[in-house]
Amino acid sequence: MRQVHVSSLPSSRRVRVADDRGYFPVLVSAADNSLIAVFRDGAAHMGAGGYLVASRSSDLGLTWTEPVVVVNTREYDDRNPAVGVARNGVITVAFHANGSYGPSGEYIKDRRTPRSLHTGIVQSADNGRTWGDPMLWTDATPWDGMSPYGRMLRLADGTMVMSIYNGGSYLLRSRDNGQTWGGLTLTGTDTNESSYCVLPTGEWLCAGRKQRESEDQRILVRRSSDGGMTWSQPTPFGVNKTLPADLLALSNGSVLIVYGYRTPPFGVRARMSHDDGRTWSETELVVHDSALSADCGYPSVLLVDGYVIIVFYDAGRTTHNAPDGTGAFCELVRIAESELISVF
Repeated sequence: MRQVHVSSLPSSRRVRVADDRGYFPVLVSAADNSLIAVFRDGAAHMGAGGYLVASRSSDLGLTWTEPVVVVNTREYDDRNPAVGVARNGVITVAFHANGSYGPSGEYIKDRRTPRSLHTGIVQSADNGRTWGDPMLWTDATPWDGMSPYGRMLRLADGTMVMSIYNGGSYLLRSRDNGQTWGGLTLTGTDTNESSYCVLPTGEWLCAGRKQRESEDQRILVRRSSDGGMTWSQPTPFGVNKTLPADLLALSNGSVLIVYGYRTPPFGVRARMSHDDGRTWSETELVVHDSALSADCGYPSVLLVDGYVIIVFYDAGRTTHNAPDGTGAFCELVRIAESELISVF
C-alpha cells in the first residue's frame, strides 16, 4: 500500500490541544462557529478519578482555551463521551459513568452490577463555556449502563442520533434537541464503538469496532438505506488492529475514514472511498506514527471552512491503569480539504 505522511502536505498543521490528559476526544462545531473538543481528564485510560472536560478554539483549531469541566460526578469514572450540537445550539454530551473500582482505585471487572454502571447526559447552552448539572438515567432505562461513543449525527429535520454500545452497537434518537432520548435500534451484535455518517445519496454508513472476543480486531462497515433502522451484513475494513474509526463525508462526495493504528508504528491513519464506502483507496495517509504504545488513536474528524480537522490522543508513557493521565496528550492535525482529496 502506498503511504503518504501528513507532514509532506504543505497545508498541514499540527497543534497540541492539551497535555497530561486528552483521552477519547470528540470534536464538534458549535453554533458560534467555534470548535469544541470534549475529552477525558483526571485519569489514564482506566481510572476512578476520570472526568470529562471541554476546550474551545475560535481559529479553526490553531489555539485552544484551558479546558473547563463538563462532568465530574466524583462517585463514578466519567468517560467515553458522545457529543452533539442541536439545531437550537445546545451542546449535549452523553457519557458512561463507571463505578467498577475497588477501595484503592483498582479496576475490578467482576464488580460490574446494575448499580455500578450508568449512562448520563449534560448540556451547555453557551457554546461549551459552561455546563449544567449532569443527569444519570435510572436502572429502568433500557440503555442505562451502556457506553456512548463519538460525534452525534444531526439530521435535516433536527433529529439527533447517538451511537451507544454494550454487547452490540445501537442508536438512540432525540427529537427535542437532546432533552429526551429513545428509539433504541440495533446496528450489529458483533461491534461496539461505532461511528456513522450520512452519504450524499441518503444512505447511512457505519464503521464499527469488532467485538474484543475476536482475534481479528478490525473495523466492520455496514450500510443502511432506511435511515439507520436496518443494516446490511458487514464487510471488513483494513488489517488487524486498525480501530476504532470515524467517518466523514467530503464535499466532492468521497468518504474519509480515519482510524487508530494499533500495530507498530502506532498512531492514526486514514483512507478514502470514492464509491460510498464499498471500496477503499490503496493510498493510506499517515496522520500520526510516533505513539509509544497501542494506547492511542480514537480519532474524531470534521470538515470546517474548507479544512479537514482530525483530533486524537496519545497516552505517551502513561500506563493503561495509571492513577492520572500525566504524559498523555490530545493533538490536532488540520489539512486543506482540496489537498487531502488530491492525495487519494
